[in-house]
Amino acid sequence: MSELEPRANAPNASAEATQLGEEMKRLHRWISGRVLIHMQDELQDHDLTFPQMTALHQLRAHAPLTVTALAKTLSLSVPATSHLVERLVRRGLAQRRENPENRREKLVLPSAQGLQLVARMDEQFIGAYVAVFGRLRPATVRAATAAMQALLAELALLEENHESSCSARAHQLRADPEPGDQA
Repeated sequence: MSELEPRANAPNASAEATQLGEEMKRLHRWISGRVLIHMQDELQDHDLTFPQMTALHQLRAHAPLTVTALAKTLSLSVPATSHLVERLVRRGLAQRRENPENRREKLVLPSAQGLQLVARMDEQFIGAYVAVFGRLRPATVRAATAAMQALLAELALLEENHESSCSARAHQLRADPEPGDQA
């Protein structure tokens, strides 16, 4: 059991998480109008759909991905994702490469142009926060920054623990043959 598990199961964890969610929703209302206007402009300027932009963000975070893996992250069908990737490739925002581990499979990754587009959107997103938070007292911003850093560090640790436990479980499943598989 990790150091974080007892807190996650504490009686007030759900109420506290709900309260944080409500506060984040209130914060989002301050930011979203500014962000969505810029996002809409970028989508129109590049004739992109929201799923295509989401795909670029996922590719930046996790590339290279197979079309199947990208479809799963986008909650789209494989044919729809294949079509989406084709449109990104034609526009020069993504590229396909042969998977060295399976030559019949293609890997998708963002192109330099696709990464630049996502970076511009990031700058606009950060700019929206700066515009709102720049009006606050420095002490309030420092306290919020420290709290956000603590949240992100704990989430990263939880994710790391989850990934290592999933990896250990997968290794155990490969090592333990099924009862009928023994020769």
